Amino acid sequence: MSQAQINSTQVLCRLLEMDKPQIDGQTLFGQSSDAATHLIRERMLVLGSSNQWINCPECGVELARVVRDLSSDQILLMCPECVDVTAPRHYCTNHKVSLPKLVNNLASGLGLGSAGHKVIDHEQIWRLGTTQSGRAKPVTWYFARQLYKPEVAYRLREQIRLEKTTESSVVLTSTDLPLPAASPIEGFDVRFLGMTARISQSRFEFFDESASTATQVMAEATPTTTLKYVESQSCVWMDGERYELEPRQRLIIIALLEDLDHELDKDALQRKCGSQSQSFSPSKEFERNKSVYKRFIRYLRDDERYQLLIPLEDQTH
Repeated sequence: MSQAQINSTQVLCRLLEMDKPQIDGQTLFGQSSDAATHLIRERMLVLGSSNQWINCPECGVELARVVRDLSSDQILLMCPECVDVTAPRHYCTNHKVSLPKLVNNLASGLGLGSAGHKVIDHEQIWRLGTTQSGRAKPVTWYFARQLYKPEVAYRLREQIRLEKTTESSVVLTSTDLPLPAASPIEGFDVRFLGMTARISQSRFEFFDESASTATQVMAEATPTTTLKYVESQSCVWMDGERYELEPRQRLIIIALLEDLDHELDKDALQRKCGSQSQSFSPSKEFERNKSVYKRFIRYLRDDERYQLLIPLEDQTH
């Protein structure tokens, strides 16, 4: 592992923490020529707009105007102090981080296909995918930049909770650690990219070999309409949209699913749910989630009973 790989990863992390992850060529190559060359060669940086004025590389004080190209890699500058100055062409070109390339290389380093990752928040948060090593618990990987911002950390936390991966998630970040004590993501497994992996050829090399040798766990296709996840995830899917269930709602649905004889009346349903209310009513329990209440289940055995939905009141007379 070369020093250029180490330096380029550190430079990349610093760029990712900027609101606009881009840098002019003069500053980029001034920090580390080897790192800059490595980032450009791996296409982690792509060309942006060109500047017509740059700091004079001779005096370092005056602004010099770009006059013309001298060759494919040299330009002529006009400085008020130094007059004619020759400089590398890349000095006047801006370079910006290719975020799609970054995410693809992270996923590749983890052994994840491109189909496994998705954008959570535009240019801020990505879900890279899920891996599993042997019999260990599956791990869901995320990447976030500018994680020091409370709004970014909060958005990531809510996504992790939504996907119910709190106990099995790893967050890679370009933000220096540790995060502020009051960060919404405090307590999660957060790892600084610069100390976890290094830029290699079309991928990141991870120091933890188990991360890059684990088997990818393909995400399940988004359900359309199903009650399959009532017990395990406390939710139902209606026309491709997920609806979270309150505890009592979950108990009602489970009780109805378990009643294979189709003989569960309202009183029996109340006992199954453990409700002590004198005015127990399934419709009232679903008052705050009418879309679920209006399209409930037909009692069918095995997987079939998860597919057909009918109004709840038709089942609890």
